[in-house]
Amino acid sequence: MTNIAIGVIGAGLIGRKHLAKIAEHPDFDLVGIADVNAEQVAAQNPQARVFADYRTMLDEARPSAVIIASPNQLHAENGIECARRGIHILIEKPVTDTLESANTLIGELRKAGIRSLVGHHRRHHRQVATLRSLLGEGRIGNLVGVSAIWAAYKPDPYFKVASWRTQAGGGPVLINLIHEIDFLRFSVGEIVSVGAVLSNRQRGFAVEDTAGVLIEFENGAIGTFFASDSAVSPWTTEQGVGESPEFPFSGESSYRFMGSQGALEFPNLVAWTQANGEPSWNQPIQAQRIHAPTLDPYIAQLDHFRDVVRGTAVSLQPVEDGARTLIATLAVAEAAATGKRIDLRDRYATLLTSQPGQTQRRAS
Repeated sequence: MTNIAIGVIGAGLIGRKHLAKIAEHPDFDLVGIADVNAEQVAAQNPQARVFADYRTMLDEARPSAVIIASPNQLHAENGIECARRGIHILIEKPVTDTLESANTLIGELRKAGIRSLVGHHRRHHRQVATLRSLLGEGRIGNLVGVSAIWAAYKPDPYFKVASWRTQAGGGPVLINLIHEIDFLRFSVGEIVSVGAVLSNRQRGFAVEDTAGVLIEFENGAIGTFFASDSAVSPWTTEQGVGESPEFPFSGESSYRFMGSQGALEFPNLVAWTQANGEPSWNQPIQAQRIHAPTLDPYIAQLDHFRDVVRGTAVSLQPVEDGARTLIATLAVAEAAATGKRIDLRDRYATLLTSQPGQTQRRAS
């Protein structure tokens, strides 16, 4: 079968990761890279065609698929230009920076019949697939609640090389928590409301460094999430699964799923049940480790994108679904600012029924 001609828009941190994975993949041929720092990117990628303007890359290199890894505020514009040229897209998270721009992008993709995949790579872990199966088959009974942590200390150079990380939108909510919210939506079910408290006490930046979030799921389960980029801990998904060399492996579980018949740790996939099958705090509880092979989620994501582009698989996360994750994440900051719990159902409905040309509204 003919290889897929692919282009990449944006050669920053995540763009470089995609380029490395494309180079390893037998089913894609890289036909172009677009980045405003074209000379620097060309020096780093001497075998590739590099363009300063992404539209020129789309028109001259003529990819049939594109990975959009540009700054968040450019995602919608990039995606719309791809759609108008009939190019399928893998768009990095967050899908866009506002609900308004997400709606506009959705309308253009629908009109052009473009296939899309959002780059929430954790959906492609085998541990995640195993967890979903265990929860779906009722291994721990009815899910009652989830308790989760994402806590790591980002060193000073992280902020010095990119000052935007000290401003609104550059904190752990939109950078890190959005991955966790998407993971919870995928593994547990739809999130219908959120409440939150944010703090910038540790660093004093304009953006938050710590968040506490209360989550209500459509199935009635309740979740709590503590997130901070100013606290040292072994409890992040990255450290637990060892998916990134930037996060040294800890092997620790940062999630606890608790049900009426038992509990599950993730990503270690330890199941806790009571020996006689009768739930009671007077009975001993025992652990069983469940094996799930590890894989590179970025390669698995490219495998899936290949199948989506070829029309042999339904997208695991089209832009419409990625926009729901964006809605829930943006609502965290709104809930903290207003001191109110934010119901998301009306916002989801607005997203699903929106059409090109209609008046849109922002998520916060």
